[in-house]
Amino acid sequence: MPAPAPAVNTSGTHGKYGILALKMNSGDPWVAIANISDYTLSMAKDKVETSGLGSPNKTYALGLRDLSGSLTAFGDRLSDVLFDASDTDLGCYLGIWPYGELSAQGWEGPAHLDASIKGGITSAVTIDATFVANGAWTRTSMVAATGANGVSSPGKFTPAGAMAPANLAGMSAVVANPLTAWPAGTFVKLGDGSSAYWNATAWTAGVAP
Repeated sequence: MPAPAPAVNTSGTHGKYGILALKMNSGDPWVAIANISDYTLSMAKDKVETSGLGSPNKTYALGLRDLSGSLTAFGDRLSDVLFDASDTDLGCYLGIWPYGELSAQGWEGPAHLDASIKGGITSAVTIDATFVANGAWTRTSMVAATGANGVSSPGKFTPAGAMAPANLAGMSAVVANPLTAWPAGTFVKLGDGSSAYWNATAWTAGVAP
């Protein structure tokens, strides 16, 4: 069979933009966890082999999703939020936004969390935590940007929660607000980490002069 057209590769997004947040109750506001250095999120499903005689290859029946993950943070002597979440048997709520404010894509849901702390004469204090789902998690899909507001630095894409275009070329379908030249120092941050501004006629790389 013929191959499809090649994918359009982007430059990717650096992990430094990621945001992990925690709250103790579903109605509480999300509060970003400080000093996170890395994290994982697994959404694997249980699989039961159902292969039979004459099968050309193994087959499986899918069971429940086993959502789990881990995170590491440098110790914050002003916050016990991870240990607060670890101490309760009622669980907490975790939110993970891998691209931070560059994209609305993220995962969130109830979790049981365990935390441990370590340090040493040649190392910083770190907190390691693991978590498992305590109910259904939801995924927020990406929202394409249709507009960009340049009245602050950095500016915000619209609609609310819209992802940043991957690069300057991706700004062609984005409508600037205002349509006049943006004030000096204003810009929007793009998915590849670069900046762009509206010069009254076109999107331009960099920060408004």
